[in-house]
Parts: sequence; C-alpha cells; structure tokens
Amino acid sequence: MLSNEKVGNRISMLRKEKQLSQEQLAEQLNVSAQAVSKWETGKSLPETATLPLLSTALGHSIDSILMPQQLVVLYAAYTDGHESYDVTHFVNQFVVGNHLTLIVNEQTFPNRINSNRTKLLLIKYQTPSGTYATYVQQNNQLVLDLKTEGYPLQPKELEIVFAAYGNEQKNQNILSKMKHYEYFKWEHFTANHELFPSLIDNTGDDFLLLVYVNAMGIHAISCPEGDRIHYAPDRSRLFRSDSQNDYYIVENVERLGFGQGMDCSWAGALCLSLKTMGQETTYETVMGASGACWRIAFNPVWDYSSADGIVGYDYASLAFKAYGLQVSWADRITPEERKLEKQMIMTSIRKHELPIAINLRVAHEWGVITGYLDGGKTLLCRSYFDEETFEELKDDPEFQEYMKTTKGYLNVDHWPFVIIRFNGESVKPSALENLYTSLQAKLDSMKDPENRGYKLGYQALQEWQEGLLDEQWYQHANDQDFARRLGVNHFCMMALTDARRSAAVYLNHCLSTLGTTSSMNKYLNQMTDIYNEIYAQLQNFQNSLTDPKALAAFSSPKQAWTREQRQLQADLFQSIMDLEYCGDELAERILEGREN
Repeated sequence: MLSNEKVGNRISMLRKEKQLSQEQLAEQLNVSAQAVSKWETGKSLPETATLPLLSTALGHSIDSILMPQQLVVLYAAYTDGHESYDVTHFVNQFVVGNHLTLIVNEQTFPNRINSNRTKLLLIKYQTPSGTYATYVQQNNQLVLDLKTEGYPLQPKELEIVFAAYGNEQKNQNILSKMKHYEYFKWEHFTANHELFPSLIDNTGDDFLLLVYVNAMGIHAISCPEGDRIHYAPDRSRLFRSDSQNDYYIVENVERLGFGQGMDCSWAGALCLSLKTMGQETTYETVMGASGACWRIAFNPVWDYSSADGIVGYDYASLAFKAYGLQVSWADRITPEERKLEKQMIMTSIRKHELPIAINLRVAHEWGVITGYLDGGKTLLCRSYFDEETFEELKDDPEFQEYMKTTKGYLNVDHWPFVIIRFNGESVKPSALENLYTSLQAKLDSMKDPENRGYKLGYQALQEWQEGLLDEQWYQHANDQDFARRLGVNHFCMMALTDARRSAAVYLNHCLSTLGTTSSMNKYLNQMTDIYNEIYAQLQNFQNSLTDPKALAAFSSPKQAWTREQRQLQADLFQSIMDLEYCGDELAERILEGREN
C-alpha cells in the first residue's frame, strides 16, 4: 500500500478529475467534508467500509486507489463523438504491472453504440513523467506503459489530433485539411462536401469526426453532413450545433456568498438577476420592497431551512410586483417536463433574463443560472458555495483553464427543485407604493402564527426562545445533535441580523428619497432608529457567539455554547420583540396616513 500522503494525493487527483468538490464527494460517501480533507492531506485513510463507495464515486478500483501503481488511467471513454460511455473503471482493470494492453472493439466494452459513426476509445492517463492523452480507433490495439508519451494536454487553445470524414465503413483521414483551416481562425465550420470531400464509393451517411486535446483532457465530437461545429470563445473547446445557440454565457455577473452583506440567498440571487436585466437596485431594496427584511421563521425541529427567505411567507410575489415582473415557476417538475424547461431556461439566458433557482450546488440555497454550454448539457451558475471551490482550486491549472471557457462560472451540479424564470413586464408601482406594501407585509407576517410547519413572526421568536431555555434537552443531547442545533442557531441568527440590517437601510433610503409628508417622515425616522437599534443588538450578540467552523478548538460543542449564552439570547429576543411591537405601531400609523 502507498503511504497515507500518496494515497491522499491520488484521492485528491481523482476527485478533481471528476470535477467534484470535497463536499460533493463527502455527500456521496455519507461522510463529512472534514473526513475527505483528512484523507487528502494524509492525516488518515478511508474506513474499509467506505472504500467500495469511494471506488464507485471516483471510477477507479480500490487497488488503483491504494496500491503502488504508477500508470493510472484518469479517464477513458468509448465514443463515436456523439454518444459516449465512461469506461474508466473498466479499463483500469486491465492495467497490470504498469502496463496496459487492450483490443478496442464493440465486444470489449459493456456498453454498445448503435450508430454508423466511426468509434474509438479516448484515454487520459498519468505516469511519473506527466499527464497525457491518446486515442485508439475501433478494431485496433491500445498499448500503454510508463514510457508511452501521448499528446500533452494543451493549456490554452485546443489541438486537433485526429480528423476523419465518412462513416464506420468508409472514411478518410482529413487532419491535414483541419490544420489548414485552423490557420484562418474560423469561429465555426459546416460539415459538407465543399470543405470535406466524400469518398466516391461511400454510399452511407457522412459524418465529420474530430478528436482534440485541451487542458481538461481528450475529447471527440462528431456531426452529420449539414451540421455545424464551432469553437468556444477562448478556442479551448468545440461544440456541435445545428444552430448558433449551442452555448451562451452572460458575463460579469457578480459573485454570491455568505458574510458579504447578502445573507438571504433568495434576495441575493434575485438582486443579481435584476441587475443583469438593467434594473438599478440594491440587495437592501430587494429585501425591503419584498418585505423580506421583516422575515422571521423558525421550525420547531431546529432546521436550517428556517433561514430561507421565502420558506414561510410569500415575499417573492411582492418582490416581482414591486419590480414590475411577470414570472414562471417550475416547482418539483418531472424529468419529462425538465426537457422543455431547459429550453426555456436557455431562451431566458440569451435574453439576459437570468433564472434564479434553489439547490444548484452543494446545498439548498438560491443562486442564479448564468449560461450554458454544449446545447444546454451543461448549465453554469453563481451560487452561495462557489468561493470554497475557487479557493481550493486556485492553483489548479486545469481548473483555471476551464474557468476561461466558462467565464468564471461553475457548473450547475443538481437539477434545481424550484426555478423562477422572468417572462415579461407589468406595471411597476412607485417606490412609495412599494413601501406601503412592505409595511403591510411586516404587519401580516409578524402576526401570522404558522405556515407549512414554520412558526412566523412573534410566534417564531417565542418558539426559538423556548428552545433556547429547554435545559433538559441540552443536558441530555449527544455532541452531534448539540453541534447541529448550535449550527442552526448560528445560521438563523445570521439571517435575522441580515434582515434587520436591511430593514434599517431600506427605511433610511425611503426617508431620504421619497419626499413624504412631515408626519410620515417623523414615523419613518423613528422606525429607522428602532431597526438600527435592533440590528446593533443582534450584531453585537452574533459577534459573541462561537462560529460553528471553530468547533474543532473545543473538546465538546457544549463548551462552545453555554447555558449563560442561551439565556442571554432568550433575553435578547424579549428585547427584540418589544422593539418590534413599537415598529408595528409606527407602521400602522404610516399606513393610516396613506388612507387619509
């Protein structure tokens, strides 16, 4: 067996080859991200029970992960350039003594491709001297050992290493023609007999097949006569297309992330989408005009979802009305419905009307879909979990090259269970009308007792308060349950603090821009002072709490969150409720003034 460090390096390499974050791999293995990190840094090895799952997730046998094998097949695909099967795990079984011999034909692989296109095996492999790529056409033999040097990966523009025109029965090598056409730096070319003359005795359909190497590895792409293949903007990838809509990326969409003054992921994603559509706005205005700045929801089972901006009250409809937008919701749709929805998403992206969606990457938070590649097979996004990936792979050259292709966006990993698309405009209310709507939402949501299992408003604060004071639970809870409740508390406190900060900023903005009556200005001024005070109290207490990320410094999570701190938080909530009642009275006076 290799040393812990070498095993860790191999796990890290194979994980990155699969384009998985540590969190995504951990989720597949039912372990923590910290466990994956310890493996990759050589501090520990995976448990024996985890190895079969790890083997499946990485596409490599347990032996190739743990044993001293210097020839490693990182990726193998059996393909005709249109249909493709990942056969990495299968091919690695033929590596014996750092030597690989394999006959490539349709009987070799577990998957068959029923087409008349030329078929081949693509290989990306690593030896002590570097990482290389190669290919073998069907009915030929693949031979690899430690001295075999294939095509080096290209850090910038792709390199076409094989080109054929024809079909499986009859084709001719046209690599020299492709090299000639590359000189002209065409953005795209069409597979036809003018550019690629057909063989005189070929009676079947003709296909253009290109094999190319880039920073990520080796790829094959094929299209029938009449279709078009074009380059990505940075010329690092090729895309098949029968139209000009095979890829589209909206550039310069800002990053998202917690701790950046946008801790309501729904409002943060909506704010980015609005800005892309040319609406001048701020995160705090989105929070205020929607009424989400007054949000407080709490699930009695202490769930992270309590912090979601629209989980217990429909602030979303108020937001869309405030900005004069018509929207379409795709909520938990079937696989068949997804095909049409993806086409609608692509149409929206080309119009710079970026959809917002939940659960794009890592966990159930909102993000924005920013583009697509390869005819929509790959969607791109901004999410609240991107920074960790950017930091982790900042020194990875392959990742950095891929970021050039995607314009700095990460792939969408999961089909979102809720998608909101924008598909038209309606009459946009005035800023003053939006303020009135927001204040009414405050009164309604703070006094609404419950929705979908979530306590709302004052009921939420009281439920949360009671949970903090349930000392019997804290005394008998195990460390895992205790740490989870600490994490939920921290996340919900962060959401509440962010909301009330946004309320203070929104009210102050209304006070300075709306030009309302003197009496309304007086009430707005008083409300602004109240929410500045609420924010200050919440922020000061939030700063005193232990960040869940720092729990490793304690022998037990119970040392990080004491009875005294929970009592102080319960007392804080009582003070907050008293101030909220004062805010309600002022909101009612402002709304009464509107009626007069």
